Amino acid sequence: MGSPVVALGQLDDSVRRLSHLNSESVDRAAVSLRPKMSYRLRECQAELAELKISFVAEEDSYKCGMNSSGTIPDDKRRQVLLNQGAVERSRAALTRTEQIAVETETLGNEITGELGNQREKITRTRDLLEQTDSTLEKSRRTLLNMGRRAITNKIALVVIIVLELRRGGDR
Repeated sequence: MGSPVVALGQLDDSVRRLSHLNSESVDRAAVSLRPKMSYRLRECQAELAELKISFVAEEDSYKCGMNSSGTIPDDKRRQVLLNQGAVERSRAALTRTEQIAVETETLGNEITGELGNQREKITRTRDLLEQTDSTLEKSRRTLLNMGRRAITNKIALVVIIVLELRRGGDR
């Protein structure tokens, strides 16, 4: 990495990326992952904000900390290098968070698709059950009608038998 000014620009870029990530990805993430992602994003934002404040202070001291020969003292140089390392770690954490957000979004889309398929199956099953219920109702009515006809036929047969017996007894 170059000078603290370049690092500050990269830090500003990281803050913008993090804000963009926060506003889009967390809202699209699966509901169960949102609290964890929000917490991690807030941590990264806080860390980047601290680093920015530290960098601005360091930049001021960098400008003011040059000795008369125009060079920076070793302790100031060491501090700048430490801050640059912190920015790199924050950038890596931000990149990991973005990767997690993308993976979460992909997983969420897969789950949404699977839920859609399951809904279609449930709808088809419900329709089939309704058809089966309708068919069973028709069958029940048909069996009741058949039972009534059988009873009517038995009564008619008994009446015919009684009439034949009477007629046979009259002869």
